[in-house]
Amino acid sequence: MAYQRIISAAFLLFCAIQVSAQSDKISAFETQFTETRNLIFEDSIIPRFHILERMKKYGIPSVSIAVIDKGKIAWVKSYGYADVEHQRKANPETMYQVASISKSVNAVGVMRLAQSGRLSLNTDIRPYLKTWRFPDNAFSSGKAITLKQLLSHTAGLSVHGFIGIPLGDSIPTVNQILDGKRPANNEPVVPIFAPGERFEYSGGGSTVIRKILDDQISSNYDSLLQQLVLKPLAMKSSSFSQPLLPTFKNYAFGYDKDMHVLPTKYYLYPELAAGGLWSTASDIAKFVLAIQQSLGTGTGLPISKAGTIEMLTPLSDRYALGFGILEKGGEKYFRHEGQSYGYSAVYYGSFTTGQGLVVLTNAYPENGQPFLSEVVNSIATVYGWNSFYEPLKKKLYPITDETMKKYAGEYVSEDGRMTIRIEKTAEGLVLTARRPERMYATAKDRFFLASSPSDNCIFSSSKGDENIDTFEVEQGGKVIIRAKKK
Repeated sequence: MAYQRIISAAFLLFCAIQVSAQSDKISAFETQFTETRNLIFEDSIIPRFHILERMKKYGIPSVSIAVIDKGKIAWVKSYGYADVEHQRKANPETMYQVASISKSVNAVGVMRLAQSGRLSLNTDIRPYLKTWRFPDNAFSSGKAITLKQLLSHTAGLSVHGFIGIPLGDSIPTVNQILDGKRPANNEPVVPIFAPGERFEYSGGGSTVIRKILDDQISSNYDSLLQQLVLKPLAMKSSSFSQPLLPTFKNYAFGYDKDMHVLPTKYYLYPELAAGGLWSTASDIAKFVLAIQQSLGTGTGLPISKAGTIEMLTPLSDRYALGFGILEKGGEKYFRHEGQSYGYSAVYYGSFTTGQGLVVLTNAYPENGQPFLSEVVNSIATVYGWNSFYEPLKKKLYPITDETMKKYAGEYVSEDGRMTIRIEKTAEGLVLTARRPERMYATAKDRFFLASSPSDNCIFSSSKGDENIDTFEVEQGGKVIIRAKKK
């Protein structure tokens, strides 16, 4: 008994230490916000902010955040109001529109159907379409279009995204959406490039997938995705229902860029596969974890490890099958953003480190995007994601007025096509080629521009004296522009 008490006490102490460590990290995350920058000066003081200050700055009614660490959900926390007018606070169970994150969930469903033999990723989709005729034109006639291309946005189809339909308005059918006919409010989905030619993000292509599922598997997309993905992953607070089912009462209202609630609380996205999912930060975190587990042990998703790897293999530099792929600091991440009218969201999951995050807001995308970036960078910094957020650091060199006067003037490139004007101002040297840009010195004769901090702007004299008459731009150790002073 004494031995058991010792073990029990040790376990409780371990748990207390773990909770304390997470509390410290949450506090650090909340209080160490910085403006996202590509460049910082070594000797400058970087302002730090609290998350609530940044929410106020950007106009974020609420945000729900889940952090994944060491292969587990470390914490889920919400800030702000799901309904500002009635002071209804958001909580970890609050549902948000996650918009294009739907494409990732849809991809897992399609992969499951492909592995069961009910669909093929690599055969032409036209025979799958029974109640809608694919609108072939000069770009697509005689060329196969596959589900793999639709999932990876390489099928060459139009309609980047959808603007949504106010709750209460007539809801278009899938065919009306694809044909661009009222009450749909989008252009028709048609080929605009040859299939396989290039990446062209297309919510229209995702809607073609929805049509294939309607014609081949089930016309009830919400029920189908519940069976294929949401229920197996215990995503109990997630639904593709449009409008949202009455049983789901804890959801965040959408807000415009001035933080006014949308007149109908939210807009409808009847395309479903392209952007119709409602979910919580906890549920999307379960989804991310399942993918990570499937990459590791092959047990997280209702598809095989080989299928998961195929799904996360890019067909272009930027996108796999329903997932964006990002490489930073020697680590690969699968990710997706989501933007709808009144909502902004993003998730990240590492391939190998067991780290990830989910951020959901009921903020207008214009407000939400810079805020999401700061949340992601703060979490990545606190949790030690290797070189994920690492702005270039530059140490400035003091330049005298006399030296700046020597550099000022007009320089003409060797081919005569470009004139570069260097002016001495009260703030320092300003270079104007296409537009005015402040120059920052790293040595007496070397400068850089904030728009291209890795390039060197070098002043010199062709005669080796004090009369500066040459200006060069060096990129990757090579001179790409050489100009002479007029």
